Amino acid sequence: MIAFLVFLVWSFFGIWLYSWLQPESSNSEHKDSIATTTVKDVGLDLDEPIKIDEQVIATNPVVKDSLGLVENVDDAVTNFSLPSGLRATNAIKDVIFSYSEGITIWKNTNQIEYPNAIQDFKYRLNTYLLEHPEEELHIASVYSPAENIEHPNLGYQRADKIKRILERTGIPSEKMVIKPLIREIEFDVEDRFTSGIYFTFQPLDLKRIESLKLAIPNSRIIYPKLVNNTIFVNEDLQQLLEEVKTSMNNDPGLKVEVIGHTDNVGNATDNYQLALKYARQVRWYLVTKGKLDPKRVVAISEGEARSIASNRTERGRLLNRRIEIVYKTS
Repeated sequence: MIAFLVFLVWSFFGIWLYSWLQPESSNSEHKDSIATTTVKDVGLDLDEPIKIDEQVIATNPVVKDSLGLVENVDDAVTNFSLPSGLRATNAIKDVIFSYSEGITIWKNTNQIEYPNAIQDFKYRLNTYLLEHPEEELHIASVYSPAENIEHPNLGYQRADKIKRILERTGIPSEKMVIKPLIREIEFDVEDRFTSGIYFTFQPLDLKRIESLKLAIPNSRIIYPKLVNNTIFVNEDLQQLLEEVKTSMNNDPGLKVEVIGHTDNVGNATDNYQLALKYARQVRWYLVTKGKLDPKRVVAISEGEARSIASNRTERGRLLNRRIEIVYKTS
């Protein structure tokens, strides 16, 4: 009996000692293993920050910009990385030309700039279209969701400036399509991004060209040359004249508003009168040189009320001193 009791005591002691010396349960270890495997299967590295797949954003089959222009999701969201420098490609992604430097844009403005080293891109685009008359040029222009909300958006405004430059090179307006694309942009410390524009050639869309004949032209901003508060005729103003003449001749019901704007230097009343003076000078030029019906061209002043840039810098004040052309239907 005593021997049996000693055996029981040592048995319980042995079982307790065995359980105390064991590591964590095998069930817990299995859970860790499953969790690790699951994370690796979805391609995430726990040591790196998790990045959201861009395709998750593409929940809608189409994306519309602030002008109502429809962008294909394949172009607008998925499988996209901003090209470095300036590049032109065709519909099958062949590179037509590529520069290491690009067209610079500035945050919250529609201004663009490109170095002399790449200025022949205009002629290379024109030459390609002359050699491929069955194609059209798409001007892709990026803008950031962190930028000011404007209508039309800043991407459109920047691309429109490029379009005007290319028109002067000889490319027909109807063979160019503006493609504003909203992207996360890493502006530098001076609020610049040096690859804001790129080009693609696509098959010519004859239906789109036909519809342009019935469309109302987009509003436009120009910066005329000013000398002693008087507007001098420059290339930009001459180009505007041809555009207004063509648009008004094609649509007898079309009217034009010439709106003057200034910076906020000086008195608000004086600025209103100054902007009106500029608008009237541009109106007079359009009516007399274009032989337009004066009743269809109106001069308006906004003075300093609608600035598009900060008046605290010289650059901002320069951007605010502008003439805006707006088309209206009867």
